[in-house]
Amino acid sequence: MRQRRTATYLVGAFVGLAGLLSSGLVSASGSPSLPGSPGTPATRAELPPATGDIPTPEEFFDFEMGTEGRLAAYPDVLEYMKTIAAESDRVDYETIGPTTMGNEYATVLISSPENLQRIDELVEINQRLSDPRTTTPEEARELARQGVPFYHLEATIHSSEVGNGQAINDIVHRLATEDSEFTEEVLTNSVIVLVPSQNPDGQHLIIDHFNKTAGTDWNRNYPDLYHKYTGHDDNRDWTMFTQVEARYRLELMKKYRPAVVHIMHQQGNSGERIFVPPYGGITAENVPANMNASSSAIGQHAARALAAEDKRGVGTLDYHIFWTLEQPVGFFPFTGSAVFLTEIASVVDYAYPQVSEDGSPLGPQQARQSFIEPYDKPVWTLKDIVEYAKTATYAGMEYTAQNGPTLLYDNLFAVPYEYQTQGVPSGTYAFVVNAEQRDPYATYEMLERLEWTQVEIHRATAPFTAEGKEYPAGSWVILTQQPRGNWAHQVLGVDDYPEVRDCETCPVLVPYAEATTSLPLQLGVDVDEVFEEFDAELELVESIEVPEVQLPPAPGPNGAYLLRPESYGTIQVVAALQEANIPTWRAGEDFRAQRKGYPAGTYVIPATAQARPVLARALAEVGLQVDAVNTAPRVEGIQLKPRTRVGLYRGTNNMPGGWDMWLMDEYGIDYEVVRAQDFQNDLNDLYDTIVLSHGITKQRIVEGLSPEEYDEEWAWAYGVGEEGWAELREFVEDGGTLVAIGSSVATARDLLDLPISEALPTSTDEFFTGGSLINNTFDTDHMVAWGMPETWPVWLYRTQAWDVTGDAHDPEVVASYPEDGELLASGYLRGGDHLRGTANVLSFEVGEGTVVTLGSEVTFRSLPRSTFNLVYNAVYGGPAAEVDARTVQRLRSVFSEDGELLDAS
Repeated sequence: MRQRRTATYLVGAFVGLAGLLSSGLVSASGSPSLPGSPGTPATRAELPPATGDIPTPEEFFDFEMGTEGRLAAYPDVLEYMKTIAAESDRVDYETIGPTTMGNEYATVLISSPENLQRIDELVEINQRLSDPRTTTPEEARELARQGVPFYHLEATIHSSEVGNGQAINDIVHRLATEDSEFTEEVLTNSVIVLVPSQNPDGQHLIIDHFNKTAGTDWNRNYPDLYHKYTGHDDNRDWTMFTQVEARYRLELMKKYRPAVVHIMHQQGNSGERIFVPPYGGITAENVPANMNASSSAIGQHAARALAAEDKRGVGTLDYHIFWTLEQPVGFFPFTGSAVFLTEIASVVDYAYPQVSEDGSPLGPQQARQSFIEPYDKPVWTLKDIVEYAKTATYAGMEYTAQNGPTLLYDNLFAVPYEYQTQGVPSGTYAFVVNAEQRDPYATYEMLERLEWTQVEIHRATAPFTAEGKEYPAGSWVILTQQPRGNWAHQVLGVDDYPEVRDCETCPVLVPYAEATTSLPLQLGVDVDEVFEEFDAELELVESIEVPEVQLPPAPGPNGAYLLRPESYGTIQVVAALQEANIPTWRAGEDFRAQRKGYPAGTYVIPATAQARPVLARALAEVGLQVDAVNTAPRVEGIQLKPRTRVGLYRGTNNMPGGWDMWLMDEYGIDYEVVRAQDFQNDLNDLYDTIVLSHGITKQRIVEGLSPEEYDEEWAWAYGVGEEGWAELREFVEDGGTLVAIGSSVATARDLLDLPISEALPTSTDEFFTGGSLINNTFDTDHMVAWGMPETWPVWLYRTQAWDVTGDAHDPEVVASYPEDGELLASGYLRGGDHLRGTANVLSFEVGEGTVVTLGSEVTFRSLPRSTFNLVYNAVYGGPAAEVDARTVQRLRSVFSEDGELLDAS
């Protein structure tokens, strides 16, 4: 296996390293500069004087940025940026597109007039540097001298962290108007790409609510998700890119190829006043060593600038961000962009001072190498946030401008060049995706994301053999010796999270929420990691498209269409059939038709003139094959209730509930968010199935939001009291279906006296996964597990496994953790024996209703899609009617047009 160069540093050496980088004696990778590598920036023309009559932020907004209790509204911030761009030849403004909620996503380019006039040329230079397939090292050195680095500045993504969104108004005004050595250096030797907010919707929601409630007794904190779907998880969408804002960010990165990415955040208010790199924790082998070194050098340059201005409370060696993609990092460091993360302490209610209760200084007071000067004041204000943000940002810009050629060569070029010429550190030669997959739609989605991130994908034009295994023509091959080879390995490989401690008695350095990012295991795609080189006839794939399928000719009048249940793409097909009110059956056992075998759960759709166009449109979206038979199979099963009425109990500010909303919207599920007002009626008159998102507790249901703190806009989220709690129980007993996900299983247990108890200890010393994929076995004959393989991993993160303690409500185990064999599929697992033999998914009959409990969080951030069918099988299967083989064969509906059960026999 090839040994990759690594860089090891003493903590105290980082400040000196930043100075050496500025001198050009050491490169951004931490290695001595090689002869012939780029040196100092080329001589630039003197920056012209600022032009135009540009108001200060205080003049424009009528208050100084950082004023206590005042926040500039986001539309006004954009208007200010447009005003500056209209008056200054140093600033350009561009609207990228609409956000999830229809607001404006924008960027602001800031540089010298000369650079802005040749912006296309500078972008082309960056593109050539980023593609070592067409650029030699000699050419790259010359391009690095001709170009300037781009500094991507992202002001707000977590919209409750409002201070940075205020600071950018001062920053842009200074760069647009000031004539100084600083602005001349920054603007002539770099291009700033400012994203005023990565989440504009949240800026509207948070700040508009704050301003609207000024002078009232209402709670000024926005009580719900500040992104419609993802809330605070909006910076954890860097593998599937589900949200439009994440895709905008990806396209900006691909276009401009920034050498430095500055992501501005805020943190809690009990610790350090600001964090700057170097980072703590561990790093994945696929993150280039020079990315860590560059980030550390920039962070220490900022630390020095903060110290020079007597801004104390600067901490380092925190924020474990380089293992998986859950935090603000994402795609950036894998491609040669150094990530400069700042985390500034927050204040009270967004804009009011934090004051020490006893008059002592705020934050930790013990000086150490990673925290040299403790903060020495008892008050921390919004103005402090603004000033710290400005100082750190100016330092990051200064460092970038002073080290342009080095950053361009050693980062933008050298990182992809290393993978293009040497492959990945694991020694993996390729990943092979067999053309014969149980879920073609999952395969498409995985390959599409690779394409979005510019991973080269090849397809075999003939059968081939790799490491003794035969693959058919049409199989996909992802070679790791390519510019994005490390990214491909990061998202396609299986992870073995290491057990690392800072000292012998210190705790394991654990990830924030994910110890793995394995897309194949999460989506349900069979992918083989191959280490030995092999011969195959390959062609480069131009574009990943949904597989083209043809609906077979319509069968006779008694015929039916058959759709296999394995793919989670079937969810979209069923949703379309539900919307069109097309009767749909599912086989309750394996059967054969026209010499082919079909598994339990296969969909049986009447071959009517109404059904055919609905199927055709839906199949075009997911690329799944449908068969046609002249006679429907004679097999017992169920008929789905027409237009099944689905309710989602998501609660306020509950991110899992937001993701569940996105999933239902994405797949076309007809649902309503359950409201407090619904409990004033009979819930069975409104819903057939209610889904409890992960995180829904009895307290959330009974107490909800307080009417004394939030006005009637939030009445839907008020508590329903003990009467509502009892109504939810009656909903199930009277025939409703309840589906509980993750921690909400305990809520369902307490509501309905389910005979289950927690199997896992609460102590992380005894049991911990860190967000991992753990093997399960499935009862594929059970309706809830129809379409699942007999074994496949599930996502487990801070939720429970369950022991069955009795036979009340006829408990049936649908999925469980294996008694023996491998438990961990990818990630990290401590205390796995506590899992063995415990239940994950269970089904109960309560009164006339059905309860399905999904112990693992099967919808976690929309990622573990291989288990989505568990949710939707339960959502539709619970209200379905059991029918005999003769009824299925005759395709005789037992429901009326409006969904009333006519005959269950």
